[in-house]
Amino acid sequence: MDNEIILLNKIGLTDAEAKVYLTLLQNGSLSGYEAGKLAGVTRSKIYNILESLITKGFILYTEYESNNKYAAVPMSEVAERMEDETKGVLSDLTERLNIFPQKTNLDYIWHIRTNGNVFAKCRDIIRETKEELLLQIWIQDLPCILHDIQKLEEKGLRLGIVIFGAEDDEAIPLRKYCRHGMGEEKKAEMGGRWITLVSDMSEVVFGQIISDTIAEVIWTESRPMISLAAECVRHDMYFYKSADKFTDIMQQEYGDDLKGIRNIF
Repeated sequence: MDNEIILLNKIGLTDAEAKVYLTLLQNGSLSGYEAGKLAGVTRSKIYNILESLITKGFILYTEYESNNKYAAVPMSEVAERMEDETKGVLSDLTERLNIFPQKTNLDYIWHIRTNGNVFAKCRDIIRETKEELLLQIWIQDLPCILHDIQKLEEKGLRLGIVIFGAEDDEAIPLRKYCRHGMGEEKKAEMGGRWITLVSDMSEVVFGQIISDTIAEVIWTESRPMISLAAECVRHDMYFYKSADKFTDIMQQEYGDDLKGIRNIF
């Protein structure tokens, strides 16, 4: 149940509250004593935990003979309620806080360190792109922004997309892109996956995707950084455009997956 507990942590439950809630989900209505015993929570703490879960809307109780019985609210019902509450709060905050001007100086280099925030920023940038998007991304990360890229395709914007780590026969749901070979070599060289996204030559997101949750990525409007990142994407596109046209010749010279081309010293 470790994964479920971690997910419940993210929506406001402590470890102990998550264990009790999951215990009630699995076993139906229980007394406080029974819930504590099955969840591994001491008798001195179980009733405070149950009261907290009632307040948070995760469980219900009924007076049963001389002892209360507790039951879990279905997760679907909890999720619907929390989604409605969150939408209301975010709508209110957006309206109230939009009066403050944005003061982020994007000539600086700003750091983003979680995957969720990285791809949320990428989606926001993609949606504001007017003319051109340049992108390097690994196939594992593509679903995080795929829908928004497809919308740019529908609008007919200029898109330069380089996909890393995809198998030769792996379907990619985009109209035009380059597959970058030498995936494992590049990953070993760079220490993991990375992303480069340049929008309208006006801002760039660039950096490393360290794991499924952790990233070390920068976001900036610094002109030198934009130019450097854009040239990296274009360089890959130039190379693979040539490689696709002269595949046999280049494989004879550099081997399968063109690995020999990396021997530059």
